[in-house]
Amino acid sequence: MLKLVNIIKNHEFIEADYVPESSNEKAHVVLNLTTGESNSEVIEEYGSMYSRMAINGLLRIMDELNRGKISEIPKERLVMWY
Repeated sequence: MLKLVNIIKNHEFIEADYVPESSNEKAHVVLNLTTGESNSEVIEEYGSMYSRMAINGLLRIMDELNRGKISEIPKERLVMWY
């Protein structure tokens, strides 16, 4: 589980900081909405799985926006998997 915080979207990018569960460390992820390319910082202690899940969380937010499920970018989002 992780939390996306400081979520920002403009016409070209959506980006956020992510915080893994049970951690105080933050890292940053950016998704280019035109190309689909992503750039993410990895918190060494947690490996790349958390940065990939953060990108998936951003993709889900964009999908929900595009389908009209949400009307604006949330300030925070909890991303869970099992």
